[in-house]
Amino acid sequence: MKKLLSLVLSMALMCTLIAGCGPKESENSGGEVLDASETTFGLTPLSERTTLTIGFFSGSAHSMPWYIADELGFFNELNIDVEYESFISGPAMMEASASWDICDVGAPGVLNGMKNYDVHMLGICDNEHNTALFVRPDSPQAADPTNPELWKGIECILPTGTTLQYMFLSYLQTMGLSASDVTITNMDVTSALTAFNAGEGDALRVWNAVAYNAEDSGLVRITDVEQLGINNICGLAATTDALENKSDLIDLAWMVYYLTWDWCQQSEENMAKAVELYVESCEDEGVVSNESICQRALEIYACPTPAEAVSLMTTEEEDRLGQADRPLLAAENDLLETMDFFISIGSYTEEDRSAIIEKGLVDSSVAERCAETLKTLGYLE
Repeated sequence: MKKLLSLVLSMALMCTLIAGCGPKESENSGGEVLDASETTFGLTPLSERTTLTIGFFSGSAHSMPWYIADELGFFNELNIDVEYESFISGPAMMEASASWDICDVGAPGVLNGMKNYDVHMLGICDNEHNTALFVRPDSPQAADPTNPELWKGIECILPTGTTLQYMFLSYLQTMGLSASDVTITNMDVTSALTAFNAGEGDALRVWNAVAYNAEDSGLVRITDVEQLGINNICGLAATTDALENKSDLIDLAWMVYYLTWDWCQQSEENMAKAVELYVESCEDEGVVSNESICQRALEIYACPTPAEAVSLMTTEEEDRLGQADRPLLAAENDLLETMDFFISIGSYTEEDRSAIIEKGLVDSSVAERCAETLKTLGYLE
């Protein structure tokens, strides 16, 4: 499903990058275990060849650290083989959680996984700004986008139970409207754009590369998450089985994810390679894109630094609603901010909220272990 770059070419490229912190040539293609001093990030490889199965969000910037790390040999030198299970919506990914170890997904997907499958959130990996609402250029909404009367009775196409629904209803609320004032047609984003361009619906909600495709095709962007200023986090999540039985693998995957994005930002050459691989991934996944789309998506990709990722999962603060009996993690508060919106529209209950807190499903254990390793390696102060 994923095209593999030639290992020789990848390693040759990496050896030309940043001196001292660029990737080192891997000799692990035959299964030989490297020493930590020979790996790109100084991480200690697993003693045995192990497979990591990733719940992969097709076309999304927040899946790119996995793909880049895989293609450039970062996982290989740690004695890890990568397999992918690809999805285009969070609820579908959670329904298939038995098929993957770790994933990246929007907050509604995380919440779905927590409630129904005891999935644990291990970190924040994005705040998806490019989650946008579109209309046709000749529509009345394009001419007067904040007139509530023009939105009443319209049909909006979007995948329900996702951040797209969250953002659309948030926009309606700014005009004093609610879900009862519109019709929402459930459809995955790729199909939704095709259907909308064929004349279906009055408004469209899409994300990631698909949103830039919509914009580039001439549709009018009415608003997006960044303009609305709402919390729209995405999380790294793992299954209970993976956390209990593959903790060393999950810890390495967690660190490689954040360290790879940090690597991408270290030089123009690194970022150019990241864009190239993003385009390749979209081609493999059947997501229409080009270099311009992928570059724009990575420019606004809001992945924390390794230090920020640790801080979000280890810093305690009071529940922003004042409901919890204990301090919450910063990431926990961010996730619950999204959940509280869904509680307000009846998608979840206060009991669901309490269960997530009581079970500790925003799980700091991986970040705590990784913090010690990252500090030893000099990535944290």
